[in-house]
This record gives sequence, structure tokens and C-alpha cells, in this order.
Amino acid sequence: MKSFKSAYFIAVITTLFLFSCGSSEEPGGTVTPPPSPTVTSIVLSSDKTTFDEGESVVFAVKTNLNTTVTSASSFKVNGTSISGNSYTPPSPGTYTVVATHNSLTSNQVTLTVNEVATVTAIEISSSELALAIGQVTNFSVAATYSDGSTQDVTADCQYVVNNTVFNGSSYLATAAGSITAKATFSSINSNEITIQVSDVSLPTTYTKKAIIEDYTGTWCGWCPRVSYAIGLVEAETDKVFAVGAHIGDAMENTYSTALKNAFEVTGYPTAYVNREAEWSYPEPSNVAQAVNAAQGDTNVGLAVGAALDGSTMNILVSTGFAESVSGTKIVVFVLEDGILANQANYTSYYGGGSNLSNFEHNHVLRYSATAVLGDDTESVVGLTHKPYTVNLSSYGVSNVENTAVLALLVDATGKVVLNAQYTKVNQSTSFD
Repeated sequence: MKSFKSAYFIAVITTLFLFSCGSSEEPGGTVTPPPSPTVTSIVLSSDKTTFDEGESVVFAVKTNLNTTVTSASSFKVNGTSISGNSYTPPSPGTYTVVATHNSLTSNQVTLTVNEVATVTAIEISSSELALAIGQVTNFSVAATYSDGSTQDVTADCQYVVNNTVFNGSSYLATAAGSITAKATFSSINSNEITIQVSDVSLPTTYTKKAIIEDYTGTWCGWCPRVSYAIGLVEAETDKVFAVGAHIGDAMENTYSTALKNAFEVTGYPTAYVNREAEWSYPEPSNVAQAVNAAQGDTNVGLAVGAALDGSTMNILVSTGFAESVSGTKIVVFVLEDGILANQANYTSYYGGGSNLSNFEHNHVLRYSATAVLGDDTESVVGLTHKPYTVNLSSYGVSNVENTAVLALLVDATGKVVLNAQYTKVNQSTSFD
């Protein structure tokens, strides 16, 4: 009996010990989860707060828990509900916006909408109101706005010349008579101007010009020598014009290849003055050879005009003969300036160095409107006009605004230059 009571007592004590030492984290314990976070506020934002009339604004809503609830929110602008989370104010002024999500209301966002001045009138003018055939006039257009301000919008207008749409602000006169021109900008039509075009008066003699044809390539380390020499010539006279005929690089084309083949060029650099004589080495020390080729007067001359209609270049080459010259041919080149490309360099010019990074290549031959040795032309005493048209986008031109036209009168072989004339695009050079 005594031993039974002892055993019972030990069992009860053991049970109490086990229960008293137990943890709520152990099986059979009680776990109290932490309270769940709750949404107590919302924040309204917009992608902009100050903008111009006609623009839209987009709203976003987040909770204090940084969750996005934009699609589940509603919006009021100046107390009026809107649909969705974007809004285009109907007029300039100040607008207040609030958002609601469930029972919560956001902060207030203030929008400032600026008035946009509108075009009320445009006026066209011209650099020349009297032209000769082959000359270029440049239009200018000024816009007047509702706030009284004015702005030059020449580059943004569409032009109508003699009832034909023209996509350029420069116009080449190709025939005698009257030209009417007007412009359109922002659906507003300008005034109309009239330009008188007359025929050309020829001089009795013509100033002698000359050319340098430079056979070159970006891979050619000695070629910067000729480029440098051309710069020296151009610094001394404006009567010598250069042509860069590229071979073996990205600027090579069918016209530069045709020139190379015609003159049987095999070494680089090679440069010819007036196609008659190779420019003597070293070219920078023989600038006089090129300068002297453009001395005195001659009995044949040229005038050149060129203007852009979009990416199309309209060209008019006029020839004048003081006396008849048998077998004369005409050459018309389109050149491009300002082409940046790395140039190999073995010379000390341009600061030396084996590579001239982003070297500026000028007077690069891009297109020939004639055979490179010339097309037959009228060579009787008097005046002749010849138009040419070229779509510059078809001939690898990088920037149509950097183009120019070089026209040559050559002999029957095409290998002796009688005279030359040059103009940049949207400009003209008259007989002289």
C-alpha cells in the first residue's frame, strides 16, 4: 500500500512538471499572430503639375503601404468626377485634383495650365524681288502670335510657287517672267509676293577659274598631304575649286571610279590641276601651280544656280561664249562637304598621328549629272541654259544642306578644263 501511494505521488508530480515547463511554441501551445497592417491613407501624384494648354496629365494613387491602387480609385477635378486617371484641361488656368479609394480621400494636387499663343498671321518676304535666270532667291517667313510675339518659321513652312507646291525656302529661277510665291504655316496662309525674272546679260570676257581633282581614300596615309595643300590654295584664292574622288572607302562611287579609270590613276594620292597636269610633289610646296592655273580672262564662262526642293536638287547651268569653240563639253558634279570619317595619316600635317579621328572630308564627289569627261553642249556665241535635277537621297548624301555644284567647260577630249564655276546649294554664282 505504501509503495502504491509513492508511485502515484511521483506520477502526479511528473505530470505537473511537464505542463509547467511547456512553451507556447511547442506542440499543444497557443500562438498569437501579429496584427495585420492596414491601409490608413492614400497619396495622389501626377506626372506633371505645370504644362501647356492642350496637353494631358496622368494621375497615380498609392497607399501608405506603398501599394498602387490607381485603377481602384476615383478622381475629381475642381469637384467634378472624371473618367479614368488622365485628364486634358479644357482651357488655361488652375485646377485642383483629389482621389478617393474606398473611404479614404487623398491629398490635393494643384495643376497650372499655361495659355499657348496661337498663330494669327504669317508674312513672306524674299531676299530678291528681281532676279536673272539662274539666280536663287531665299524666302523668309515671320509668324505673329496671339500674345503679340513674332517668330521666324521659314524652315517650317510649305511654299507654293507659281501654283506648285515647293518644299524648300530657296527658289531657282529657270525662265524669264513673273514668279508668285506664298507660304502656309499652321493652316495660316501668307501674303503673296511677286518676283520678276529677267534674262542674263553676258560679259565680253570671263574670269578664268581652275579645278583640282584629288584622288584619295580614308585608308591612304599620305593623302592628308594633298588635303592640306588644297586648304592652302583655298586660303589664297577663291577661283580654284576642288573635287575629292574617293577610291577604296565608303565614299567611292561609280563617278569617282569612272574618273580614276579615265585618267588611269594607280597611285594615291594623285591630284590633277585642270586635268592637264599632275600636281607636283610635294603639293603643299607647289600651291602656285594651282593658283596660277586660274589667272587672267578667257572667252568661255559659266553661271550656276542650285536650290533644294526637299531632297531633290534643282540645278541650272548657264554657259556663255564670246566666240565659238568647237567640240566643247560640259561636266556637272554634285559635291558634299563636312563628311566625318577616320583618316589614316603618315604625314606631319594636322598634328601628325597615325589616325585622324573624325577627319572632315570636303568637296567629296557624290554625283555627276553628265559623263565625267563631259556631255556635248552648244558652243556658239551667246547664251545657253541647261537644267538638271537629282534626287540626293539616292546617292549617299549625308546632309543635303552641305552640298554644292561644280560645273566645267572642257575640250572635246574632256581632259582639258576651259573654265569652271561653283556654287553652294540654295545659292547661285553669276557670270564674271
